[in-house]
This record gives sequence, structure tokens and C-alpha cells, in this order.
Amino acid sequence: MTIADTIFAAQGRSHALLLTTFASVGLIVGAILAERAGSDFRRPGLLLSGASGVLFALVAVVFTPFVQSTVERWLVPLLFMAGGATYILLCRIAETFGRRAGERRKRLHERGDDPSPGATVSAVAIIDLIGSGIALGLAAAASVTLAILVAIGLAAVNISTSRRLGAGLMSLELRRMDRIAAIVMHALAFNAAALLALWAIHSVDNYGLPWLLAFFGGLLLVAAARTLIANPQEFGAAQQRSLIAFVGGFAIYALLAAGAGEVFDALDISKSGLEHPAERSLAASNDPQPGTGDQ
Repeated sequence: MTIADTIFAAQGRSHALLLTTFASVGLIVGAILAERAGSDFRRPGLLLSGASGVLFALVAVVFTPFVQSTVERWLVPLLFMAGGATYILLCRIAETFGRRAGERRKRLHERGDDPSPGATVSAVAIIDLIGSGIALGLAAAASVTLAILVAIGLAAVNISTSRRLGAGLMSLELRRMDRIAAIVMHALAFNAAALLALWAIHSVDNYGLPWLLAFFGGLLLVAAARTLIANPQEFGAAQQRSLIAFVGGFAIYALLAAGAGEVFDALDISKSGLEHPAERSLAASNDPQPGTGDQ
């Protein structure tokens, strides 16, 4: 059986694909906003601040309680720090590659402006989407209800990610079809990361799942902080609006997560993780066949 057969052989894998597709809707919405607004991204405060608030709430309200119930509490901050440090390192690497790609494009096309910021935004967006995709895949392996909440939060956050990405691609003066292709490739990277994370954690060992969730929770937390400080310096009324957007994003998602939890309990939705096809086939082979039993 090939990897592709393994990935799509079970209903659980289809459910994971459905969740990643739902979260990818945010990428489509963000791309549409970018096309309508053009490359002028001078006033991103409300969108970025709101997305940052949602990410903070996602980690605080959804990830942390689940992780603390399975991992020793003294270890959770260390795993958060490790995930955050890894994200910072990957972003630095992505920014270096982005600057070099921008400088190369500037030389080849003899441009007067510097396209490096746009190339850097595209490179960092890959890190954001792959990291959040892996987090969604791990959440799906841990708990269906957890994965639904994570998918809802990431759908909102992906609007901001895709909006920044679209603006960065426009600054590179790419054709519209090239920009659409780039957005599609970023969406595929997000979906592939989630599905491969779900497949890998079941194929290797489930023991490290809570640790990995804490690690990627820290990664998302630092991604939220980076999104927040990506705003240009604002003062007066603009700064207050950004603060309100951050608090609003945090509060709305936290209330939504609490309400969804009540709905899940009322509908008796299983809190177990999505099942891996190998585990399902193994369980079926261990079941006694009709007419047989211990002699």
C-alpha cells in the first residue's frame, strides 16, 4: 500500500481533509481581499490585531487545558519555549532566503524598488501555514472536538495570512495567474502538512502526541506575537482600534470555543482522535469471527 493509499484509506483521513479544507477557506477569503485592495497594505492593523487575538485565544483556551491534562505542568512552559524558539529560527531562515530572492529579482529585472519585503512575506507565510497545518493534524489525532475548534480558529487566522501574502506577491509585480498559483501552492502546503502530521503521529508512536501539541502550541503563540508586532507603529485612535481588535478577536473566539464545547457535549460528539487505517484494520483482525471463539 502506498502512502497515498494509506492517507485516504480511512474515513478518519477524510474527516481530517474536511477540517483542513474548511480552514483553507480563510486563505481564499484573504486572497480575495488582497486582490480587491491591491498592493496597498498600509492599514492592516485591525486585521492583524484580530488574527493575533484569535491565535492567543486558540493557545490559551484550547491547547493549554488539553496539554496540561496530559503533560506535567512544569514541562509545558519548556515545550512552549522550544516551539517558540524553533519558530523564530525558521522565520530567520525564511527571511534570509526571502531577502536573497528579492535581491536576485531586483538584479534580473533591473527594478528601482526593493522587492525583498514581498519575497520575505511569502517565505514566512510558508512557515506559518506549515506550522499551523501540523498543529491541526496533531489536534485531529488527539481529539475530534479539539480539531474542530482549531480548524475554526485557523480559518480566521488564515484570512490575515493570505491577505499579507497576497499583498507581498503584488509587490513582486507577479501576474494574477501567478499570484493565484502561489496562493494555491501555499494552501496545498497547509493541507499536506496537516494530513502528513496526522498520518505520521499514528504511524510512529502516539506517546509523544501531548508533547508535540505543547511544542506547536508554543509555536502558534510566538506566531501570534509576531503577527501582533508586525503592525506599523500606531498612535492615538489607531492604536486604540488595534487594541480593541485584539481583545475582540480573543474574546469572540474564546466565547465561540466555550459555546462549541457545550454543543459538543449536548450532541455527545466523541472526544477521541481520528483513527488511523492501520489501527482500524488491526482491531478488525483481532475481533473474533462469527462461530469461532476460545476452545
